[in-house]
This record gives sequence, structure tokens and C-alpha cells, in this order.
Amino acid sequence: MAGKILYIEAPDGISGDMTLGALIDLGVSVKEISKELDKIIPGEYSLDPRPFGRNGIHGINLDVIVTEETDGHSHRHYSSIKSMITGSGISERAKIYAIAIFDVIAEAEAAVHQISMEKVAFHEVGAMDSIIDIVGTAIAVDILGVTEFYCSAPRDGSGTINCQHGLIPVPVPAVMKMAEGSGIPIVIESDVPTEMITPTGFGIIKGLGAKFEPSFGIMPDRVGYGFGKRDTGRFGAVRVTLGEKEEL
Repeated sequence: MAGKILYIEAPDGISGDMTLGALIDLGVSVKEISKELDKIIPGEYSLDPRPFGRNGIHGINLDVIVTEETDGHSHRHYSSIKSMITGSGISERAKIYAIAIFDVIAEAEAAVHQISMEKVAFHEVGAMDSIIDIVGTAIAVDILGVTEFYCSAPRDGSGTINCQHGLIPVPVPAVMKMAEGSGIPIVIESDVPTEMITPTGFGIIKGLGAKFEPSFGIMPDRVGYGFGKRDTGRFGAVRVTLGEKEEL
């Protein structure tokens, strides 16, 4: 019998909270995700999946709520995040997925800033809510028993944005670096003057080993939608489909 696949579509960009929200909408229990996250997250947090709809389509807009300065860190180094994950009590497969996601983000950041991976300090991505997005996603796909991942060509905006390092171009350098050699094309929307693909979002796609195939068959089992916080005038959601791959 064929294994389960997860098809990730990002027609209006992708972020960590959009992806985790879509997986919750698809049917992964928030209680079950939180039970596993409790094994790794120091301090108080909560997942607040709010029903949300746009253009007649309904899904989840996920809020990740973290107590301010949960454990005294506003940012973390790659090595400390990896230690948090490896030393936790989550499943081995969830650990592999989570570390793989952080690995590809750290590799890209190291290349962009010309430093070693161990010296990479995560700011936006290293914030506890982003760690929850990434580890929560790893836990969710493990719960679903996914064996293969596929993706559409994610779409990003253009122009510039302000971040921890100052004014940078969109797509942001870390996303462009992750896209190099990935086989995953990025579609640039010149009429959206802002970021739609975050490093966390693209890191999830690449870290999970998602394959881009322009045309393939899928027998859908369940579908989920995760809406983002930024209003770009578009649909603004990630769609995830759980099913089996069918040969065309």
C-alpha cells in the first residue's frame, strides 16, 4: 500500500504559523501537538487556532501566544536550538524533521552572513513562537504518518522589508539561498510590495524534503487551510492536502 504524502501549496506565500494552522485545520489535534511541545518548550505558551474565512473558504488563523521572555532569550544560536530539540522527549522522527528544518535555515543564514553555522544567531526565527511553529509542524506531520512531501511553486512579493539586519530585498536573502539548488522555483509577484515567503516557511518546505513536480496525481484524503496575518489583497493561505500519490 502506498504511503501517505503531504502536498503543500503556497500560492500567496508561506510562514510557520500558516503551515501549522493548515495542519490543525486538516485535523491534527491541538491538544496532541501541545502535549508533545510541553516536552521541549520552557515556560508558558498556548496555541490559539481561530476559525477564519476568506472568499468563501474557511480554515485556521493560528495565534502562537508566548509569555514575554519565557526563558530569558530574545534570540538563540543554532547550536542551542539543536540541543533543545535533541534533548527533548518528542519522537525521534519529529526530532529529525525539526532539526532538518533548522539545519537548512542555519545553512542559508551562515552563507548569507559568511559565518559558520554554529555562530548563526536566530532572531525572528529564533523567537520562541517560531520555534513552536517549526517543532509543532514536525510533530504534526509525524502524527499524520507522512512518508513523502510535495509542494507547488511558492509565490513571494518584491521590493524591500525591514528586519533585524536593516532594509533587505524581497525575496529575502535567506529564502533565495535556500532556494538555490533545491529544485523548487519561486514565483515573484511584482504587484505585492512585501514579503510573503518567510525563512521559516521556506525552511519547512525544504527541510521536510518536499519535491516540486509540476504535474502529478494525488488521491486526497483530507485538506486544511492556514491563513496568514498579513493582508496582501490576496487569498493569503497555505493549503495542505493529505493523501496518496497516484501515477498519471
